[in-house]
Amino acid sequence: MAKEKFNSQEFLSSLFHYAHGFNFNHIIFDANRYRVSVSLMRRSATYGNAEMFYVSADPKEFAPVMSAINSAIEIAELEGKQQATVVTPNLERNEQVFQFKLREFGSGKYNLDLSI
Repeated sequence: MAKEKFNSQEFLSSLFHYAHGFNFNHIIFDANRYRVSVSLMRRSATYGNAEMFYVSADPKEFAPVMSAINSAIEIAELEGKQQATVVTPNLERNEQVFQFKLREFGSGKYNLDLSI
């Protein structure tokens, strides 16, 4: 049975909307060969610190979302910028700017931190 892939624009729109609505300022993608997990983190003196699990998926199903984020990061790196931009028509502001930090732990484990 074939599993349905994530729609990248709808997923990213809902993810950024949720993060802004609840004052989360970091979106953490933990990826390995078998699973991609997304967590939201808040580091704030005003709203307090918090961490929340958002979603977990198979890497093949989640590929469109990671591809959209990676494309934005590659464009930013080619332009020599520290910030990347994802354009999604479902957001009120039409685009989301974020800083990024990628860490590799070996054995196919990665951590991508998007600071919004």
